[in-house]
Amino acid sequence: MTYKVKVTNIKWDTDGEIIPELPDSTTLTIEDYDIDEDEDIDLIIGDMLSDLYGFCHFGFNYEII
Repeated sequence: MTYKVKVTNIKWDTDGEIIPELPDSTTLTIEDYDIDEDEDIDLIIGDMLSDLYGFCHFGFNYEII
């Protein structure tokens, strides 16, 4: 299945540097994922954020929309 996920309150790991192009919220599309099979959606979202923006994070909130 494909899900749209609204990710908010992203806390980027930038060593205190302010990087204006890093969003504090975004919407992601997760394809070929079955929520009933895998409880690790937060890990998938975290990996997607790091891959897309090139920075690690300390955490975030999300909701499936």
